[in-house]
Amino acid sequence: MTEAARYAIWYGRDEPPADRPELHAGPLTAILDGVDLRHVRLGDTELVQRVYVAVRDAPWNTIPATISDLSIDAGSDRFEVTFRAAHRHEDIAFSWNGTIRGAPDGTIIYEMDGACEGSFKYSKIGFNAHHALEGAVERPYRASTAKGELRGTLPRAIDPQRIVDGTLSGMFDPYSEIAIEVADGTEATVALEGDLLELQDHRNWTDANFKSYGTPLALGFPFDSTPGQRIRQVLRIGFRGRQSAPSPPADVVVSLEAPSDRRLPAVGFGMPSHDAPLSSAEADHLRQLRPAHLRVDLHLGEDGYPAVLERAAADARALGCRLELALHADESQAAALSDLATRLGAAGVSVARVLVYAAADGFSAFVTTTPAPLVGLVRRQIEPVVGKVVFAGGTNQNFADINRDRPAWPELTGVCFALSPAVHAADDWSIVENLAGQSEVVAMARSFSGDRAIVVSPVTIATRFGPYPAGPAGPGDLPPPVDVRQSSLLGAAWTVGSIAALSASGAAAVTWYETTGWRGVIETDAGSPMPERFPSQPGQVFPMYHAFADVAEWRDGTLRDVASSDALRVVALAIDAGGQRHALVANVTPEPQRAVLAGLEGAAVARVRLLDEAACASALPDPAGWRATPGAAVDVEGGRLSLDLGPFAVARVDA
Repeated sequence: MTEAARYAIWYGRDEPPADRPELHAGPLTAILDGVDLRHVRLGDTELVQRVYVAVRDAPWNTIPATISDLSIDAGSDRFEVTFRAAHRHEDIAFSWNGTIRGAPDGTIIYEMDGACEGSFKYSKIGFNAHHALEGAVERPYRASTAKGELRGTLPRAIDPQRIVDGTLSGMFDPYSEIAIEVADGTEATVALEGDLLELQDHRNWTDANFKSYGTPLALGFPFDSTPGQRIRQVLRIGFRGRQSAPSPPADVVVSLEAPSDRRLPAVGFGMPSHDAPLSSAEADHLRQLRPAHLRVDLHLGEDGYPAVLERAAADARALGCRLELALHADESQAAALSDLATRLGAAGVSVARVLVYAAADGFSAFVTTTPAPLVGLVRRQIEPVVGKVVFAGGTNQNFADINRDRPAWPELTGVCFALSPAVHAADDWSIVENLAGQSEVVAMARSFSGDRAIVVSPVTIATRFGPYPAGPAGPGDLPPPVDVRQSSLLGAAWTVGSIAALSASGAAAVTWYETTGWRGVIETDAGSPMPERFPSQPGQVFPMYHAFADVAEWRDGTLRDVASSDALRVVALAIDAGGQRHALVANVTPEPQRAVLAGLEGAAVARVRLLDEAACASALPDPAGWRATPGAAVDVEGGRLSLDLGPFAVARVDA
């Protein structure tokens, strides 16, 4: 196997993992990721999760930078990084010189000094600093505002993104510096010169952080640049309080804890966006996943919706599952809903639930949740045919929409929203960090929804409608909603973390991805439309297929609580089913990891089947044959099992 092929199996790209040197500034350490800083730590205490400069166009797409003249001078207690960055897209042209300095006193200064090269519209140019949840939720803060020092505690509940007089705003007044007590006796400080910062609860989009960002949203956007306009900002990171030395590296301990009465959510998939019916071979593969439902989006204002429904009903019959109807309608379409009811009655397939969305095109930052009269109209027309199923309202976008416009009407028996880890950042590290945000949004939705079912539909790796954090697609690029990690081991490992997070938090039903194609769990018989960009073989399953196949075997079991000592390295899901204890343990990094699975008391031996780069040679073209091979017998000593996991490998454990 060539190196490029290995990397394509790992994460879909034929390139080696990026070099990320560790930098030292006195007692602080930080990881240099390109020209971003990540995981700025004082000993084991993280001060700041990430620092970066973002350039965003008028629709809020992030315009990536081309980096040149990068120089790194790193010492044992100080460093200096210099470079040149240029952002180019359509009429956007912004270049800047960057300097990052770390001093022996534990101060890090990041300077951005740039100029606009022409006239263009932009929504953001400036610094962003992420505050990880562990050091932010329910922690005291102090912010220096124009009205004086503001003190408070960052909330446990997810703070809504507010709209004031038609303008988005932050959690409180803009500030020049914020200090957060990230650990008892230790404050992390972030200060900005050249602009003001505003705070946002990023959990609204399942990002696992609070974000300090330059240029307050309350000023409105987009802005108009002028040729030669200079933009200079200086971000300073520091700390106050006690210091501690970092702990030595250790194995990740995954603890299977107390059994619960929770069960897996109803697991389903979406209709494929390529609009082709399932072949018999594709249906054979998918039936092994025992899907509970198949999501179909019906836009009642479009003439072609009956054909879409007919194709969805045929696929659902082939898979032996029900339909999840995602209806996009408005209150003027009573006749169309009556027609739909007639067609459903003749479709020969059951309906699992109905998701009701107000008809809309594309992405909007100002979406409101499904209006109660529309849900009432849909129920009156459809319920006599589909029965007393859940009728959910909410948003076809992010949790942020329902958090600021919380549905509470009696017409709704469920609350629905979609989920993507890549709303604000699309790199591997960020989507893994954001797994922690998935359980946050479900728990928050449950807090204000009473006994209504929480439906997450769909879950996708890339965002479906934009804005796109890796930039708009260029000529020859994959369509923006397509992510090369869909067909990779990283896609499988991330999926294990997603299933674990959404199951643990009590989601009633979840739709992941699509059935087939480059947004699905298996490749079509025809193969990838762009094999040079999206590496796959016709008819193969993707690695994530096996995570769903494992879960399908255990769907009648009960969940166990799971704790990972480092969830940025290893994530896990555990289920008791069939008199056995089962687990999926996934390495979410490109480096080999050793994980110790604890909580297997009473077992002398466990069966371990490893899905890694070597196994993919047989597991992807012949999933049934590979799955018929039993895992290796491994001794369990004192209730603990050691697992050596290659890059993005997933281990199935049966004890």
